[in-house]
Amino acid sequence: MCIGLAAASALVADVARAQGTAAQAPASTPATDAQLKAAREMFQDAYKDEQEKRYAQALDKFQRVAAVKESASVRYRIGSVLEQLGRLREARDAFRALAASKPNLTQPEKEIADNAAERAHLLDKKIPRLLLRLQPDAPAEARVSIDGAPVPASTAPRSIELDPGEHHILASSPTSQPSETRVTLAEGREVEVMVMLEPVAAAKPAPVVAEPPPVEGPRRDNTLAYVALGAGGALVVTGLVLLGIREGDISDIKKACGADGTCPRAQMASLQSSHDQAALFGPLGIGVGLVGLAAAGTGVFLLLRRAPAADAAPAKGTTTTSPSSGGIRISTRPVYGGALLGLGGSF
Repeated sequence: MCIGLAAASALVADVARAQGTAAQAPASTPATDAQLKAAREMFQDAYKDEQEKRYAQALDKFQRVAAVKESASVRYRIGSVLEQLGRLREARDAFRALAASKPNLTQPEKEIADNAAERAHLLDKKIPRLLLRLQPDAPAEARVSIDGAPVPASTAPRSIELDPGEHHILASSPTSQPSETRVTLAEGREVEVMVMLEPVAAAKPAPVVAEPPPVEGPRRDNTLAYVALGAGGALVVTGLVLLGIREGDISDIKKACGADGTCPRAQMASLQSSHDQAALFGPLGIGVGLVGLAAAGTGVFLLLRRAPAADAAPAKGTTTTSPSSGGIRISTRPVYGGALLGLGGSF
């Protein structure tokens, strides 16, 4: 920012002149000597806060000084601190007001007013602007606010000055859904925003309730049937394994003892053990297999039996057929070295 030599000198001498200028301008309520002294000391403190970038504290102190004696130096410093806080519109307006009061100022203060005019001109270029407009078919009663403050809005673009940063735009009308928009503005930028208002959805007709489907009868639980099938299958496999081991023992004995049945003495203990195992596994395998077949047959019967709904009386005008009675038959037949099991039935 370029300023003239005279204005720069005036800025450097702000603190020194504050004491002199504070007593020159007339006030509606004259300040006492004690108030003026306190104001001069506070001005010094505020200026120090400004130089050390404690802008919020500096602004508060400068405004309190201005309440006692509003000199050109104090007003200029208030504008500077507002600019540093990002409140560009307030800072520009403060500088403009100071520049406009130039004819009523003393000669030393006129230089401050000239510099304030330059600052106001530069700030005017830095202030962002929002081009706000409503959608072409927006309701006539639509209302718009920015950061909670109502603003005029129409379908034609309207330029609105705002400080840099994020801003919240809220639009509403009695016949529309509320619309919220957030926009971030940078220094010197101009952004156009069109506010869209969605109409309130018309009341929907009551839905047509379809006739509920007929209630089905109770569903049959086949868990027990599957458990019986699984257990029966496992027992049948176990029985076959036992019978297979028995057949292997018998085959080993025949190979060792030959066709004449004479067994070598050296293998008598091993052959006797195989004989005992074959004698045990034969009936045990048959028994386990029979139990497995019975369990599997029970599972098949449970799966193929009628569902509970089938026992109900047939509807009028329909015919039914009666299935033949059936059952499960388990039979055995001897074979060489063991037995085979048979499963038969009708449903």
